[in-house]
Amino acid sequence: MTNFISVYFFIFFIITLFLYFLFPIKYRWFLLLTSSIFFYSSAGVDSLIFLGLAAITAYAIARNIEDVYSEQKNNKKTAKMLLVLGIGIILVMLLYAKIGSSITDAITNIFTLKQIGFREIIPLGISYYTFSIIGYMLDVYWKKEKAEHNFFKFLLYMIYFPHIIQGPIPRYKRLAPQLIEGHKFSYKNLCYGLQRIIWGYFKKMVIADRFALLTHEVFNNYSQYEGFIFIVAAVCSSIELYCDFSGCMDIVSGISEIISIHLDENFRRPFYAKGAAEFWHRWHITLGSWFKDYVYMPLVSNRTLAKLCQKSKKTIGNRFAKNLMTVFPLAVVWLLTGIWHGTGMNYVLWGCYWGSIIIISSVFAPEFKKLTNFLHINTNSKGYETFQIIRTFLFYMGSRLLTAPHDLNSSFEIIQRIFKNFNIWIFFDETLYEIGLDRKDFWIGLFAVLILWKVNSLEEKGIKVRDKISSFPLILRWCIYYSLIISIIIFGIYGSGQSGNTFIYMNY
Repeated sequence: MTNFISVYFFIFFIITLFLYFLFPIKYRWFLLLTSSIFFYSSAGVDSLIFLGLAAITAYAIARNIEDVYSEQKNNKKTAKMLLVLGIGIILVMLLYAKIGSSITDAITNIFTLKQIGFREIIPLGISYYTFSIIGYMLDVYWKKEKAEHNFFKFLLYMIYFPHIIQGPIPRYKRLAPQLIEGHKFSYKNLCYGLQRIIWGYFKKMVIADRFALLTHEVFNNYSQYEGFIFIVAAVCSSIELYCDFSGCMDIVSGISEIISIHLDENFRRPFYAKGAAEFWHRWHITLGSWFKDYVYMPLVSNRTLAKLCQKSKKTIGNRFAKNLMTVFPLAVVWLLTGIWHGTGMNYVLWGCYWGSIIIISSVFAPEFKKLTNFLHINTNSKGYETFQIIRTFLFYMGSRLLTAPHDLNSSFEIIQRIFKNFNIWIFFDETLYEIGLDRKDFWIGLFAVLILWKVNSLEEKGIKVRDKISSFPLILRWCIYYSLIISIIIFGIYGSGQSGNTFIYMNY
């Protein structure tokens, strides 16, 4: 049921929606909590052990920090000890979920734990609720938020079923009040929510899962392919991941919008970004915002780093000191971002890859400006803007070659195989139609991408497509809706044999 593309989830959602508007407004939050616990437990009751321990820890630590501040006249030392304890417990659980299986295998070989009934637990959504409750504890410690005194209301914030699987990573002050206050039925929100849900399923099932057939074939059997086939697979993989993740965000945001709960936006047309930093301000926005507020800014304002920068300013120079203040926090953020996505060396290298691009573009910005002036490049021209967008997409494609294959060795071999054979003829013969997709599916995928590109282009120009469609005459409006629904039914990739129907970011 935790897969949004399943009959069981549709039944669960319809029942939840029906009961939500039947409940008295005052108690609708309790219905959401009950539904969320039921939804989460459907993935395995064992996961509730981790979830419960994390919830109790964060709730108790935040309450105790608040009590310390009020009863001991701002005893920050004790509050800090409590904060470190709480974050430590939460991170230990996260690390176990990330690398526990490999440790378990090693211990099993020694003590044969499987013979005494040991069973590995992989908690659902632990990467997402871990960050949200660490942020909550830090906000209470920094006195930006008051601690929640009702444990069950705090648990709802943590486990709210639309965002528990893939985010977005919520902030307590923005989400919790919406969950608790209860909302009346709104026809406008129902229509807007359904709009977004349909659009999300279109991106996921028609585009992402279709291109997944090609990318899985190529990356799972990379020894059989060479040259430009991997370029095609990298492009398809880039589009696949975007449509998979952003499609899920549209679905969960649409579900929430129906009951007048507005989740934070997680995407803002990232493929229109003109640089790596801008790309990550547009992609997985809540993760980037979380790292900025809870890792980057504390490091930038750290006294030790400030003193080190002051010393280097006197001994080495002002520019070095200024760059050090930026480079060190960025390096830490991107190393942690890579580890958050996965513990393999390919994810560590992925974090270093993006961190290096962003750091180099920041540190050498003056030199890049001089170079464009020397070459008489008009940086405000449409052509240069297009060049920047293509360059950023190529950076993103490169990052997919690090994470789409199973491990780092596979990535390196694939990169070598790209240069082994200049087989550009695959674009003119039938080769492309023999790699997971036939001719019909390949062109359906491209046509769907054109629709996506057109919608994003309009939105990038400031045109709100959802509002525009809502202003159309009733017949035209519902023709658009039915066209999308029918295209999902006819052209969507789904069924019990399709492994691609799970969401990629569920694994992070």
